Amino acid sequence: MKVNYISIIGGILALISLLLPWWTINMSVAVTEEIPLPGSYSVDVSIYPYKGTISASMMGTSLSLDISMNAWYCWAVLVLIVVGGILGILGSIVAGKKLVVAMGGILALLSIIIFAAGLQVELSQGMSIPPPTGTGTPLQLPKLGLFSGGSFSLMGTQVNYSAYLSFGFWLALVAAIIMFVAIKKVKEAAPPTPAVAPAPPPPPPQ
Repeated sequence: MKVNYISIIGGILALISLLLPWWTINMSVAVTEEIPLPGSYSVDVSIYPYKGTISASMMGTSLSLDISMNAWYCWAVLVLIVVGGILGILGSIVAGKKLVVAMGGILALLSIIIFAAGLQVELSQGMSIPPPTGTGTPLQLPKLGLFSGGSFSLMGTQVNYSAYLSFGFWLALVAAIIMFVAIKKVKEAAPPTPAVAPAPPPPPPQ
């Protein structure tokens, strides 16, 4: 039995993608003459399939806070990418591995589609983010896209922002592509068909 290392790499990358943010928005307060702030104010929000993180920098002080993600699409993505990664790894050694690897790639690809679609629906309605300190008024974002940038007004201040699909999302896409490539490798690694033994020569004439 020949191990398909390409499939293993795809499965491992799918699982590693969970350790990286899938979507990020960087926000900073624009310092103007009308708003003489001492130092810079910035807030970065990153969304993973299983949690969100808020990193804030204010007047030289930094803090980070984890927030729970209860959105349906996050839980669906978490299950799909975990199962897809496991199938990609198992598909390199189990019987019928071509089908197993294909299922792993399909689930990984489906996970990024669901994440992008589910998050876009939520962003288009205006996402609400808990305050970095854990108490106070949630930050209400304007209607955004997966890739967007610009500025909005918050409590009389101008906030510049930049949003994009981040490293985890693209790594999951790469993992899915690698697993699809591994399907061809599985086919090439299949054992050759045994050669048919030549027919015995006819008996000599009597």
